[in-house]
Amino acid sequence: MVGGPDTPATNPAVSVATTTPLTPGPLVDARRAVDFEERTTNWRRLVTAYGIASVLVPSFTLTDLVQAWAWPESIDLPTALSLRAVGTVLIGSGFLRIRSKTDMSMREIDLWVNALPPVLVVMIALLALCISGVGSPYTDAVNLAATAYAFVPRRYTRALASAIVTVLAFPSTFFVAALVWGRARAELSEPRFAIDLAIETSILAGTVIVLVSAAHVLWAMRRAVFEARSIGRYRVEQRIGRGGMGEVWSAFDGALRRRIALKVMHLDSDAVALQRFEREVQATTELTHPNTVRVLDFGTTEDGLTYYAMELLEGETLAELIRREGQLPAARVLHFGLQAARALAEAHARGIVHRDVKPENLFVTRAGDEPDFLKVLDFGIARLERADGVSLTGTGLVAGTPQYIAPEIIEGQEATAAADVYALGMVLYQLLTGRFPYDAAEGPALFLAHLTAEPSPPSRYAEVPPDLDAFVMKCLAKRPNQRYSNGAAAVEALASCSLAGRWSAVMA
Repeated sequence: MVGGPDTPATNPAVSVATTTPLTPGPLVDARRAVDFEERTTNWRRLVTAYGIASVLVPSFTLTDLVQAWAWPESIDLPTALSLRAVGTVLIGSGFLRIRSKTDMSMREIDLWVNALPPVLVVMIALLALCISGVGSPYTDAVNLAATAYAFVPRRYTRALASAIVTVLAFPSTFFVAALVWGRARAELSEPRFAIDLAIETSILAGTVIVLVSAAHVLWAMRRAVFEARSIGRYRVEQRIGRGGMGEVWSAFDGALRRRIALKVMHLDSDAVALQRFEREVQATTELTHPNTVRVLDFGTTEDGLTYYAMELLEGETLAELIRREGQLPAARVLHFGLQAARALAEAHARGIVHRDVKPENLFVTRAGDEPDFLKVLDFGIARLERADGVSLTGTGLVAGTPQYIAPEIIEGQEATAAADVYALGMVLYQLLTGRFPYDAAEGPALFLAHLTAEPSPPSRYAEVPPDLDAFVMKCLAKRPNQRYSNGAAAVEALASCSLAGRWSAVMA
């Protein structure tokens, strides 16, 4: 699912500008505040959990001594004290480590939370074997160990594996110990052993389920602080994409009663990024072609949030399609190419150059009963040829994605419609062959390949008709005047190919 521009998790567009801090929008501000508060609170609770455990483990040494004084025959005191010493060192070291690292990530917090209960349960089971066996009062303490899960509110899936290990660790410790420890083997010979162990394990499992569920409920309530946020008539639901300039969220339009995609600016966006964002809105709202993503609304809220709403698309990008299916049939590639060229033709006719045509910005969806319907996304770095001459790219730098960037842009020339045609040719080459023309090159070597290397025709790697083969190679010509001049010329050439119109809905 995607809503429009910048939907891929990462966008390798290259651009820099002098940063001018802006007032953060409340949506991004709220999300970051919730994220920061969640991490900070969880760290503090984790410190508390390990602090309590590091105090309780050695403090019960007193009960061991009392047990040894009252019923010396029922306790293996040296082993019990050794186990407590080892447990104290392990948990105490963890406490010191956690307390000293205030910038701990959520992943590391999860690791420490998930480690504590099974460690405590194994230690308690071994102590029970030292003191009165499975009927020892210490076996009830395993439920106390499970409370570590409730200390840190988290989604239940992040604790599930640890919870299963914790429950299984309790009976497993008794059986494994019986292989090497005579005292444990003696326990196994007792008739009541299996019943007592099953009862204690069942109680432990129930306790773990309750506490993990409680932690999940607390987590969900806290996250609702952000997910209930509304922007005007749009109720924000969840993030579905992130890119260089902003984030895309699914939202519900209360007036039209339908789900839409909402793009908002990044918290740390500067003045140039804001100009680009506004230029993207300007470029996209001017375009009405059905193969271009449709903008429904845009504006700035009273509290400073810049956003625009667009149609919410169901489907996948061409990049995802290539990863799943590899090279595509030539007729299907031509079908996609025609749709992309038609969208670009309208943009070029209005003086708009996309400048970042790539599979991640070409989205395959369904229009009514028509499958394989293509939408062109992301006019975020578009250049308006009729613009006021303000450059949004730093001197000596290029805007675009390295694999699809035209040679003249690398040389520092302005992007024209022919640069979009070059990028379209690169996309079609990749769709036809499942590879780039310059697969082995990267970094500066890739730029050099764009400038000097002659790519092999797609027909070398796949079954491609001569006319489509020639079309792609003309798109990849080094000089702009050797390519199709714009999207309209590309449409005319593609429409005259032998496979034009051969890809049907049934085939899709």
